[in-house]
Order: sequence, then C-alpha cells, then structure tokens
Amino acid sequence: MTQLLPNALRRYSLLAAILFIQALAYAQVNFTDSNLPIVIITTDNDPNTGEPMEIPDDPKIPASMKIIFHPDGTRNYMTDQSNAAFLNYNGRIKIELRGSSSQMLEKKQYGWTTYENNDTTKKNVSLLGMPSENDWILNGLAFDASLMRDYLCYNLTRQMGQYATRTHYCEVIINGDYRGLYVLQEKIKDDTKRVNIEEIDEEASSGMALTGGYITKADKTTGGDPIAWQMDSYQGWPSDFIHELPKPNNITPAQNDYIHGQFQLLESTTGANNASVATGYPSVIDIPTFVDFMIINEFSSNVDAYQISTFFHKDKGGKLRAGPVWDFNLSLALDVFGDRSQPDVWQFSNEDNEGAKFWTDLFNNPTYKCYFSRRWNQLTQPGQPLHFASVEAFIDDTVELITEASV
Repeated sequence: MTQLLPNALRRYSLLAAILFIQALAYAQVNFTDSNLPIVIITTDNDPNTGEPMEIPDDPKIPASMKIIFHPDGTRNYMTDQSNAAFLNYNGRIKIELRGSSSQMLEKKQYGWTTYENNDTTKKNVSLLGMPSENDWILNGLAFDASLMRDYLCYNLTRQMGQYATRTHYCEVIINGDYRGLYVLQEKIKDDTKRVNIEEIDEEASSGMALTGGYITKADKTTGGDPIAWQMDSYQGWPSDFIHELPKPNNITPAQNDYIHGQFQLLESTTGANNASVATGYPSVIDIPTFVDFMIINEFSSNVDAYQISTFFHKDKGGKLRAGPVWDFNLSLALDVFGDRSQPDVWQFSNEDNEGAKFWTDLFNNPTYKCYFSRRWNQLTQPGQPLHFASVEAFIDDTVELITEASV
C-alpha cells in the first residue's frame, strides 16, 4: 500500500514542480483573489529606516494581521480587507521565523502569537474555525512539491483518533509581497483542545504534583534549547531529548529527574522484554498512543521519525504518551538529504534516524507486536483512515483544493 501512495504523490509533485518552474517566468505575482483564506501580514516600521521590519529568527517582532475568509465558502478577494464581515481576524501579532533546515529556503516558515492592541497581553482567538488559542504557525511546506505531506498525515492522525495539529490551507502576503501557499496550523502546547494535560505547578517537587504535566521531545538542538539528557540508540549515536513543558529555563532538578526517570524506566523494561502489566512497559506507557504514533510514521516512511521532531507528553497521574506527531515534509518517498524514505524499511531500524532503543525493543516484543498488527489491520479496513481508497480520495480532494494556489 505504501508503495502505491508515493506514486500518486510523485505525480502531484511533478505537476507542482512544473507549475513552479512556469511561475518563475513572472517577475511578480498579480494576486487578487483565492478560493482559500488570504493572510495579510504587515510588520511595524523600523524606527531607523522607516521601512517594514524584516522578520528575524528571534525574537518575535510586532505586526498587524488580517485574515480574509468568506464563511459561506465563496471566493476571497484582496479588496475584502476593508470589509469587517469578511475578516476572520484583524489585529495585532508578534512574529518570528521558525524551523531548522527550512530556513535555508527562500520561502520561510513562521511562528506567531496573537496580541491585544497593547502589544503586551496575549489574546486567545479562534482562527478559521479552530479552537481559541494564541500560538500559531504558518507552515511553508518546506521541500515538499506536493504541498500536502504534513496536511495529509496530520489529518489522517486525527481520523485515527489521536490529537494532531489542526490545519487550514491559506495564501500569504507579507509586507505587500505574495509568499504563496501555506498551512495555518496550531502550535504544539498544553491546552484542553491541543495537548490535553494539566500544566505542572512550577513548585512541584514530590508526590502526585510531580507526575505531570510534561511535554518532552527528541529533536535537534538548533533552536537553542539545551539537551536535557541523551538516550542510546542501536545505530551508534545518541538521541537528544529536550524539555518543551516546563521550558528548559523553568524546569527544576526534581522535575527533570522525574520525567527522565520515566524514559529510563521505559528503556529498561523494553530492553528486558518485560510486558508485565504490573512491572513492565505497560505500566509506564499508554500503549495505544505509541502504536498509533509508530503506525502513522511507518505508513508514511517518515525520515525524521523517532530521532527528530518526536514529541511525548505525560499528564498528572497518567502514563507516558507518544505524540503529538510532527513534521512529515520528508516522508512518502521524499528525502532531499538522502534516500531513506522507503516502503520496505522500518524507520526505527533503518541504520540512520532510529531514535532511542526503546522503539525497536517495543516492536520486537511479541505482545506489543500483537497490538501493533491488530491496530494496523483495523485501520486499513474499508472505510477506515488508512484504507487505500480512503487515502487516495483524501489526496484527490486535497489536490482539487490547492491546485489553483499551487502555481
């Protein structure tokens, strides 16, 4: 099945690439309207030059933003930006560049926060029908000529019953410059409508209060956050783990030791092939979240899975959970840095980004493998999210949605 899906994406990628090359013939895009929402961002003027400020990697700078969106699904026009009835948002934000390898590209990715007009107080807002919050992302779909890998995998994950960032395609203009097709999406953070965990008390040092909530990730450290700890992997180099919640500069030694201890317990129980409900890995992790996390990443042959952009979370009194899933731009047969996205290779055992040992040890445990197989067979039945016809129909619907903007 995964051998067939990349072929469909390759066809759409080729079409998008051809259209992109054609578009290079135009010195400037005469953008007037879209079947998608239109995001218009105007940064504040630089006091020294009087020109709109360039958006830096850090810190966030102040700007104004409008989102033109006709609720009835009709076309959106640039001329609508003065009509309050068609403005899904009209207010202040603070914005910065985001991403790592994607920052080498001309088409940047952005993280931004919505603010009150005083530029001091964060403002929770509902954008394009998504639950109210203040932290958002404009995903530039880096390296992905199909323009849909992230969008596809996040939506499939939610259809599987796990939380993944909500998404909405849009076209973006920054300081009068048309920037192209983006996905406006939620940032991973603790919230009842996002990662549904209770934020840990900053003074928590023992007992139940110390058990959650945490968000931890295995990732690169290019964002500047320090490595909290490392875990051995079978391919010969360690996986780096980084605190996301609490933030690295806020977490206490007791909190670090506790959440690190949960991962060490996972490593030791899986390494010992201990499937006891009372003392083995089932006592440490929420198994369905780990199974679904592995299925969507193996289904998509995600190059970055397990080693990079791999999130975990734990609520107070709860078990360690895998996810939310993140970052599928190098997947489904696309790998611009090699040839690692293959349908016949397990990504947790591909001699590259294998991640911590516990991923391979989990899969090799007969009990866990039984859970994995049963869930795969369930998800690939007719009418289920990963059935071939279901995925193909979703791809076709997405192509129809973005064909106009993909140019």
